[in-house]
Amino acid sequence: MKKTLIVSLAALALMLAGCGNQTEKQAQASSDKVSTSHKKQAQTKKASSTSSSSSVSSQSSSEASSSQAQSSATTSSAPDYSGQVRISATQNLQRLGQFNYLLKYNLGKEIVLPNNPGYNDESKKLNVWYEGDGNNYSIHYSQAASGQDFNANSLRDVTDYAVFTKQTYGSASEAQAEINYQTAAMTQGLPKVNLGYGIIGTIDSGAGQKYLHWNEGRWSLGVHAVAVNDEDPVPTARKVVELLERYYLPTPDKYGSGSFSVASSSGQQAPILKWQAGNSVYSLEAKDLTVLVRMASTVK
Repeated sequence: MKKTLIVSLAALALMLAGCGNQTEKQAQASSDKVSTSHKKQAQTKKASSTSSSSSVSSQSSSEASSSQAQSSATTSSAPDYSGQVRISATQNLQRLGQFNYLLKYNLGKEIVLPNNPGYNDESKKLNVWYEGDGNNYSIHYSQAASGQDFNANSLRDVTDYAVFTKQTYGSASEAQAEINYQTAAMTQGLPKVNLGYGIIGTIDSGAGQKYLHWNEGRWSLGVHAVAVNDEDPVPTARKVVELLERYYLPTPDKYGSGSFSVASSSGQQAPILKWQAGNSVYSLEAKDLTVLVRMASTVK
């Protein structure tokens, strides 16, 4: 009985050992399958990542090439507005806006320009042509029954109603020397005249001429009259003072001057304003005093 029990126990032990070995093999086999699956997934992800990276790199290279091509095309096809250019606007203020766009395109976006034609009569169409470069230029404004192209050759033979110029010098001191500026001290002792709005001017008479002078801010202003023609500079000076109460002139860096003549004077220089900004001098000349001041007040 004991032998039989011992044999049975031994047989059971062998059977359990066999089952244990078989279970370990199955577990190992399962582990190997999982490991192999993970490796395949990792390889697949790596391959996918490499493919995606290659695709992005290729796309980026393609976009860069396209950008370069577009840039090259834009540069080579940049419009030339230096010659005669058609203007579509019919209203003078809009025409001036298109003229100024073309002027900034040709002379540089930093340049300053009048932004109002100075008059409201739409039956007189504004026309513009220019000459020079960004450092030294002249812009010519004229009127006609019909609007002309920008820089039309025919405009060079037309009488301008206004001219705006910029002249650049070697230094600010050279530019300042170009301004005919007079201080109040330089006219001290001369007869005084009340010009209104608290402005007091002085009159210098001699040799058949009269010169009325006054200062406003950084501006030195004067009116010339021919005494032998019985011209009086006071009404013109008072008109200037009144206009400057409504319209503000550009602020010079240091000096600005305005020269005017009595309207009845023949052969006199047209009213002109000049001011210094850095090493440049700007000037605006117009046949009509009101037009001059209105245009100057919008220069920017």
